[in-house]
Amino acid sequence: MDTITVPSPAGKRGRNSSVILTDRLCEKRVAKRTKFYDRKCHGLYVSITAAGVATFSFKFTDRQTGKQRTGWLGIYNPETFTVEDARSKVYGLKAMGGDALLETFRDQKTAKAKRGKTVAEIIDERIKWMKTPVKKPDGEMRPGLRRGNIQRATSTVSSGPASARSLPWRSPSTT
Repeated sequence: MDTITVPSPAGKRGRNSSVILTDRLCEKRVAKRTKFYDRKCHGLYVSITAAGVATFSFKFTDRQTGKQRTGWLGIYNPETFTVEDARSKVYGLKAMGGDALLETFRDQKTAKAKRGKTVAEIIDERIKWMKTPVKKPDGEMRPGLRRGNIQRATSTVSSGPASARSLPWRSPSTT
């Protein structure tokens, strides 16, 4: 009796699959944001965006609260911040111990709060606000996009073209 084995799809990796991070992998182009976890250094991962920006982060568990935390390490740059630099930074953070590790990331958070918002953060907030569904006058829920400060002109004449009097940006004609 012959048995048929069906292979699993090889296109997608598991959610938390780990690979050995390399500089070449960080330069890889992806269609959407993808995270690659490092097999050599537990907790280290790189998040690559569709724009090609690779960001290193460190995932760890806070022993006091039992919650998972993520600390931002830096942006990949072949000359200044490589995979080996990220690994050595994680090894150094792990050697500091749990409390010192939390303090380091808390200090980063407070420094960021003191700096204020970046332009990118403001743009992201605006895009999120614009995509939020709002109930429109016709009763439908659609994104809250507006056409600026110019309101749609309503005609006072029931038929025919709109007169100059009905347009808010024109003054009434004297003819």
